[in-house]
Amino acid sequence: MSSSGITLDAGSGRPFTLSLLDKLNAPIDFSTGTWVADLHIVEYPGDLSTPFAILSSVAGGGALQWLTLQNSQLTLTPDPEVTSEWAFYQYHYDLYIKGPNVQSDPERITHGPFRLDK
Repeated sequence: MSSSGITLDAGSGRPFTLSLLDKLNAPIDFSTGTWVADLHIVEYPGDLSTPFAILSSVAGGGALQWLTLQNSQLTLTPDPEVTSEWAFYQYHYDLYIKGPNVQSDPERITHGPFRLDK
């Protein structure tokens, strides 16, 4: 598992990339099977059960489809119209990956601070 902070510029569409490792510290091969990523942004400290926002690699469920998985990396491409309306400095994120098939249970791969620069 890797751990890293995410810092986004409010109102920017600049992508942010994380390299992802499995429990054995090996790169995750997203080229085989079906993989889904969900990144939960939560107030921290605060109620971790109610995410401020959920970013996903798939559409639906009220999640913002800002994530892509490729070459053992997750890329977050924010929508500047949405992030320009966000008004916080630091929250926390939990990244869940499900795969290599749709029946797999989601697993928290990494977590850390989620900052917004204004």
